[in-house]
Amino acid sequence: MRIYPVFLSHAGCRQRCVFCNQRAAERIKPWKESIEEAFHYIQKSNLVYDEIAFYGGTPTSSENLLKDILQPFQTFLKIGKIKGIRISTRPDEINESIIQILVDYGVSTVEIGVESFSDEVLRLSKRGHTEEDVKRAHELLKGRFREVFQLMVGLPGETDRHREETISKTVSLKPWGVRYFPTLVLRGTELQKMYESGTYQPLSMEEALYWSRRAYESFMAAGIAVLQIGLHSSEFLSEELVAGPYCGNFGELVRGVM
Repeated sequence: MRIYPVFLSHAGCRQRCVFCNQRAAERIKPWKESIEEAFHYIQKSNLVYDEIAFYGGTPTSSENLLKDILQPFQTFLKIGKIKGIRISTRPDEINESIIQILVDYGVSTVEIGVESFSDEVLRLSKRGHTEEDVKRAHELLKGRFREVFQLMVGLPGETDRHREETISKTVSLKPWGVRYFPTLVLRGTELQKMYESGTYQPLSMEEALYWSRRAYESFMAAGIAVLQIGLHSSEFLSEELVAGPYCGNFGELVRGVM
């Protein structure tokens, strides 16, 4: 698929998760500037995009914010310069009125930050949503959009049982696709403070590879598309990394063993 990515930084976010890196937000353009840049680029381009994809932030936290993000690209949908729109958001910021806007404005894929199916792990990670919120969002999204779960492994308070449950409950809900990320300790996060105080220990590379392979096997066997495993290599990530199971070819290591 040919996808044009647009990063919305923390647009619409009401809180900060323990693993969220504020310095990353500061190095990304303000969301309105990113929208304008994407609009002008697509307008001048001769390419046809399968999707324009909005990553980061919580665009569904406000109906007005969501419309402000989606409206500029409606003309491109009508003339066929883009075939669909992808957004990523939180499960607790999905409701019927938001769903109707997504439908009306041509959204084709919705990625939701599930992270874990353990309420205790979600609480310790300061996610601000619950397993029930995930299930409720799933019921609203399924059959209407390509639905992608973003999952994390190695979050605070997580045990092997929690990891197994996150994999098995994802398989039972069967979203269209998943992204699976080992948790990393980045500078400027609450997780860094927890790590330095000894209250949080990231997964070892061996543990991260084991659980990622286990998840990959399970999702593939269930017919769930695995879109990404681990964060992509970048100079910025290398600069911000404090601890955790990171290598630039993590996904290749996971898939290569299969």
